[in-house]
Amino acid sequence: MALFNRKYKDSVFTDLFGSDRDGKKNFLELYNALSGSDYKLGEVSLERKIIEQSLYKTFNNDVSWEINGRLIVLVEHQSTVNENMPLRCLEYVTRIYEGIVPIKQRYAEKVYKIPNPDFYVVYVGKKGQSLEQELRLSDAFYTKDSSKLELVVKVKNCTDPKLLPIVKNCDILKQYCQFIEIVEQNYNRVFPRRSFKHAIELAMEQGILSDYLDRKSREVINMLCAKYDYKMDIAVKQDEARKDGIAIGIKQGIQQGAKQQAIETAINMLKNPKYSVDEISGLTSLPVEKVLELQSQLSNTNS
Repeated sequence: MALFNRKYKDSVFTDLFGSDRDGKKNFLELYNALSGSDYKLGEVSLERKIIEQSLYKTFNNDVSWEINGRLIVLVEHQSTVNENMPLRCLEYVTRIYEGIVPIKQRYAEKVYKIPNPDFYVVYVGKKGQSLEQELRLSDAFYTKDSSKLELVVKVKNCTDPKLLPIVKNCDILKQYCQFIEIVEQNYNRVFPRRSFKHAIELAMEQGILSDYLDRKSREVINMLCAKYDYKMDIAVKQDEARKDGIAIGIKQGIQQGAKQQAIETAINMLKNPKYSVDEISGLTSLPVEKVLELQSQLSNTNS
């Protein structure tokens, strides 16, 4: 699927389990630990699936592989578990399927077979979480009923290597968690690149991701800079929205389950040029397509 655009910056997670020369091997080791399977490299069909990110256009922490007819979507989260992840995964997997199924086949009478999807969030944050939980798309519906549309994301807590067999059974994930902890402990907001370089040196001294960091130290520093710039940008945008009184509207909309409130909030944000469509989608939880529709309606009204 030739839809990858280099302006979308990989995270270390995405690179380590996807783009890197050992990404295929690392992914298989991680997937075996997450799913309890025992696939061997060379004995399975593995194909990377990469698409443009629809929500956050400067930072990518999603990894997708098709393995023996199953489509595996891995998402890394480090600070909090995002309860909107099922919706994000629905948008994500839809775009993957669009790249798999030829347009003509979507209207053919005969069914076109597509790979079964599995969704995992690899949580390596510090906030207390259960060892495993499930997030369901149906939890976001206004009314809990027998709706047929469902998507389940399995959240695997990989924070504590002493407690989790997932990390014990996956050395590359264990080392990744150790590296991220070193980065967090040594992060300096004033001199970020210097602190990332120091973290890499410390990790290599301890034999953590030694080969990977030796080969790609400069790229890893750039990826970490992009990640922390992204986190800072999101924090700033949230603060600006709060000052504009927009956050209050968002909170009320979520609490009341009122789609109309979210739409009205999005319209107000669209009138302010400092908010992009992606940011409005992320802050209001409205799909990008809906925000674009509102933007078009607003333009027609003003013309």
